[in-house]
Amino acid sequence: MKFNCNINLPQKSIFGFKVLSSFQSSIACYVLLVLGKFLNPLFGLNQTQIIAGSLFNLILNVSILILILNLLIKRKQIQKIYFIFLNSILFLYLPLCLINIFGNIRFLFLYYENEIYIFANIFDI
Repeated sequence: MKFNCNINLPQKSIFGFKVLSSFQSSIACYVLLVLGKFLNPLFGLNQTQIIAGSLFNLILNVSILILILNLLIKRKQIQKIYFIFLNSILFLYLPLCLINIFGNIRFLFLYYENEIYIFANIFDI
């Protein structure tokens, strides 16, 4: 028995641009992965740069997750063998992407809680 799910998804984004195809989403994911790999070492070691790096990684991984979900939704636009060949690395990266998202959110919340605690101790609140 074949599950037939006909969900009417919009063909344009919120800003009026056309939604990317499966192939375009795959290429954009690979570009973002390479870009993130090259830019991550450039973030420094002081607190502001570490927070900026964490926010960058959070936005990067959420973008990659959205693109992976888009290519899964649009998967019928290319042949099955090409789809599997083109996206196999992205499917392997998906759990790591989720771990990075939750890790960066956790880091930012812990940093924020630590800053509130230090602020409260300084001013005896």
